[in-house]
Amino acid sequence: MINNKNASRMKISSIVLLLLCIVMNVSAQQDPMFTQYMHNPVSINPAYAGSRGTLNAVLMNRQQWVGIDGAPTTMTFSINSPFIGYNVGVGLSLIYDQIEPTKQVGVYTDYSYHLKITEKVKLAFGLKAGFNMYDVNTQKLRGALFEDYPKVGKMYLPNFGLGSYLYSDRFYLGLSIPKMLQNSLSDNANTLLNKEERHYFFTGGLVFDVSENVRFKPSFIFRMVNGAPLSAEFSGAVLLHDRLWLGGMYRYTEALGAMIKFDITNQLSLGYSYDMTLSRLGNYNQGSHEVYICYDIDFQNKKILSPRFF
Repeated sequence: MINNKNASRMKISSIVLLLLCIVMNVSAQQDPMFTQYMHNPVSINPAYAGSRGTLNAVLMNRQQWVGIDGAPTTMTFSINSPFIGYNVGVGLSLIYDQIEPTKQVGVYTDYSYHLKITEKVKLAFGLKAGFNMYDVNTQKLRGALFEDYPKVGKMYLPNFGLGSYLYSDRFYLGLSIPKMLQNSLSDNANTLLNKEERHYFFTGGLVFDVSENVRFKPSFIFRMVNGAPLSAEFSGAVLLHDRLWLGGMYRYTEALGAMIKFDITNQLSLGYSYDMTLSRLGNYNQGSHEVYICYDIDFQNKKILSPRFF
């Protein structure tokens, strides 16, 4: 017979396993998201690499659901550049995402090839390849007898993604799948906990002149993944005197936010956004903060185009 002590331990271990599966499932259903995705499209679409015509470096940091212990913290760094004269773009994307008890580090290279459709419109195809490292520490889960539950530890999972990007200096449309492989996520005992889900991203945006010193840029992103509802996000920003961007966003049933971006020079830009949670989770957090830094270098010693809309 199983004594009360062992039965209690088995019950607690089952609860820990259930919590772990929930956390892994949430992570699998929705990759890390950014409100200012339009400033760093290469993180989800490799076809964007090289489309700006400069060496472009972007750093973004997101603190989500401030006030909740173990809430998501995400940071990404991307750099990409064209191979001048070859219609080719290359890049490197790094991402760090933490939601207790899971940490994720992704390292991916990006390659794109650009075709001229008309004098102003180009179509690019891209390939993303690299790996994700998952580090799951069950000791971060409170109220469990950790000696009875094996630590999942680190997993290194290679993956690749595909993307397409139709663009000009006034509009863009993108379709991408950043992770094609649905890798299994297992613990040290080879118990299947979950798998990486395939995400589909559809993005778009355009810019039009309102007056001599005012422009308007609407944009959207749809995120689709098996086992989760469609995520639809709509944004709009006003550009004043080709320097200051003021905008807002609405993520369907999930969040409402505001954004600001300032082009300090033709090369350096800074941005900030704040999201307010609309669901019941909003009662337990103070919103989400996101900071963005972008820098462009033109190796052809030409005057950098300003403003850059995409």
